Amino acid sequence: MQSLRTCLISVSLLLTAMCSSADAQSLLPQKVGEKARFSAFIEMPKGYMSGICMLLCDGDIIKGSMFNEFGITFMDFTYSLQKDKVKLLAVQKMMDKWYIRKILRRDLRQLFHAMLEGRDEYRDEKYQMLFRFTPLTEDEQNVKDDDAS
Repeated sequence: MQSLRTCLISVSLLLTAMCSSADAQSLLPQKVGEKARFSAFIEMPKGYMSGICMLLCDGDIIKGSMFNEFGITFMDFTYSLQKDKVKLLAVQKMMDKWYIRKILRRDLRQLFHAMLEGRDEYRDEKYQMLFRFTPLTEDEQNVKDDDAS
């Protein structure tokens, strides 16, 4: 009787966890014209990059740009929700190598999968890279806009 009760509690907890993850809110913009701003951080074994990432929903395509605190663009990209494919439009010269672009495409795709599930980071265990895109609150966005003026 005790093992049956334990089994039923385990199943109940599992179903609860599955339902709560299904309700997770996507961090990506969902409607056409909707924008999202993130504090972006990419950590690598030999350094890191930080800045702002802006995403714009354009139908089934998410357009994005990541730039540092000085306004220098690190990369421009698109993510097709329908094809589940990342396309790098422009990458900063020091990172514009075919093998780096391949890793960036794959890792951004995985990051977008995590963001669709409501998580703000993805860790690439093979290359020891951490991608964290933390949503900026309305107050932080206003402060950044005021600083730019």
